[in-house]
Amino acid sequence: MKKIMVFILALTQTMVYAQQKKVKDNFTVPIRLEKGDLNKDGLTDKTVITMDTIDASVPLRLQIFFLQPNKKFKMVFSSTDVIEPQYVNGIHTKNTIPYFFIEKGYLLMSSEKDDVRYEHKFIYKNGIFQLVKISSIVYDGQNATIETIFDLVAGVKTETVESLDPEKAIKKNTKKMMIRSLPTLQNLRTFGSKLD
Repeated sequence: MKKIMVFILALTQTMVYAQQKKVKDNFTVPIRLEKGDLNKDGLTDKTVITMDTIDASVPLRLQIFFLQPNKKFKMVFSSTDVIEPQYVNGIHTKNTIPYFFIEKGYLLMSSEKDDVRYEHKFIYKNGIFQLVKISSIVYDGQNATIETIFDLVAGVKTETVESLDPEKAIKKNTKKMMIRSLPTLQNLRTFGSKLD
């Protein structure tokens, strides 16, 4: 019994210390700010990207705030996992910092990775941002572009190959790919950018 009491006391002291200790927030450099109505309540919400320049990997944080009727912003999302850090093992990734747009109640993330342009489209529903559409466009290095659009709600993936030569025909391939539960902004990194 005495050992249990000592353990509980030590655990309580650790928890109190952890709560009192202030964690320094180094995400102080503003990178991008976008405004618009995300939750369709008629109020102007905002997305904010900030950078931590003290950490060697130069991580980025995405935060989303909803404007409340009292004119104060309430944070509904914050993550350092959505956007890859600028450096990995001391080497610059050369990937662009994504742009976030708010359009007709949707959150759009436009990014580029390894010379492929991506657009992720999210809708705010039941307290989470669900991924409803992802698209990519890439130049194949052989005088053609490949555009892939995956509508996750309808479960339809369409790939269009268009030659830069106007005399060549456009090739289009469509297939059904149902997703049981929609990926979210919270698990975007685990879902990845691949459309396969």
